[in-house]
Amino acid sequence: MKIRLGLRFTVFLVFIVLYLFSLLALNRFFVSHQEKMNHIFHKLSTENLFPTMVFETETDSTAAKQYFTRVNDSIAGIRAIQVDMRRYFSIAFLGIAIVSITIFIFVFMYLTKPLQKLRSATEKIREGDYNVRLPESGTDEMRRLVQSFNDMSRQLETTQNKLVQAEKEMIWKELSRILAHEIKNPLTPIQLAVQRLEEKYELDRERFFEIFPESSSVITQEVNNLRRLVQEFSTFAKAATPEPVVFDPSELIQEILRSYQHDFNLKTDIIKDRKIKFDRTHFYQIFTNILQNAIDASPTGGEIHINLFESRSYLVLEIIDQGKGIKQEDISRIFDPYFTRKQRGTGLGLALVKRLTEVNHSVVRVKSNIGEGTKFELIMEEHHEHTDH
Repeated sequence: MKIRLGLRFTVFLVFIVLYLFSLLALNRFFVSHQEKMNHIFHKLSTENLFPTMVFETETDSTAAKQYFTRVNDSIAGIRAIQVDMRRYFSIAFLGIAIVSITIFIFVFMYLTKPLQKLRSATEKIREGDYNVRLPESGTDEMRRLVQSFNDMSRQLETTQNKLVQAEKEMIWKELSRILAHEIKNPLTPIQLAVQRLEEKYELDRERFFEIFPESSSVITQEVNNLRRLVQEFSTFAKAATPEPVVFDPSELIQEILRSYQHDFNLKTDIIKDRKIKFDRTHFYQIFTNILQNAIDASPTGGEIHINLFESRSYLVLEIIDQGKGIKQEDISRIFDPYFTRKQRGTGLGLALVKRLTEVNHSVVRVKSNIGEGTKFELIMEEHHEHTDH
């Protein structure tokens, strides 16, 4: 395993090694000179030399003895001084080492503390917080480095604000473009129907009353489409806060299907007398959006299966069509806002379904094969009412 040392530890380790090596070399130099001095003093020793010497007079013998005694005393004194020097040198060696290391640590921490702050600041920037500023202190080099960092941080913050603003403007432009396009589509048949009515009213009053119900139906349908379009945009733009209530989903499903069953080939297999705790309006929106997608995808007369069944402690709502299916590369994107393959679609219906299922603690899944159709599954936790005995 590769071990990576930090900057502080590496520099401190190098300093200790070099410092100890220098002190050991100095100690070695001192010891070697001490040994040389001891060798010289040994040669100067007169303890063994004096008994072998012959003096002619007693006076010479006494004088020589006094001289050699002073020499030996001097050598003994020098050796005592050497012992004291070694002791003082050891104490000084230890003191210098402690003081030097303390000073080094203090200076090193003083110099590297801004680097530590700089590293922490870069971590914050990496996490997306560009409003980071450091105090411009320390050595000249460190101050210049911190100044450069603060300048970079300010530029990043400015750039981020510009990007956020540009993104908002782009979203609104795209939203306006889509909304304008979608509103234009229903307006065309409304305009054509009104023009037909005006022409028949002026030129052929009898024909006017014949086409009036059809034209009125077209206008009503397209106005409803416009209302639904605006509602989808409004609902998607605001936060969906659920107000859950306990109800039987089969009843609401049957109620919704009454508006569709005369015009479309719907097959149902729905379990009854089951409860869920769900926002009732959200359930309506989820079901109608998925059902409308199934209707749009189905060929004329194609069957659409709506199944509600129990699976463990969950209720599963299936809506299955026999349409063309969805490409595998598009399945992961169908719940994204504004994504659609329809010629007339906002791409918000399924995005709304995804959001509403999540806020109601449910799951929506989709399975599809090209040429075979698509199946949507809404998985909801079944609610069991508890009674006290």
